[in-house]
Amino acid sequence: MHEHQLGNWQHSHDFARINRKGERRTKWVLALTFTTMLVEIAAGMQFHSMALLADGWHMATHVVAS
Repeated sequence: MHEHQLGNWQHSHDFARINRKGERRTKWVLALTFTTMLVEIAAGMQFHSMALLADGWHMATHVVAS
């Protein structure tokens, strides 16, 4: 007969561990997203492009969520 124990399926999590390299990369991606957002919104307003405006505002939601 099989005997299943919860201990066989558990593992530890260390949420307090600091990952400086990951934090730097996240900030870099956030800066790129913000810059691209500004360029898309400005270009969308200048060229009257609803697609650029929509994508720029969509990217704004990603920046705000971060």
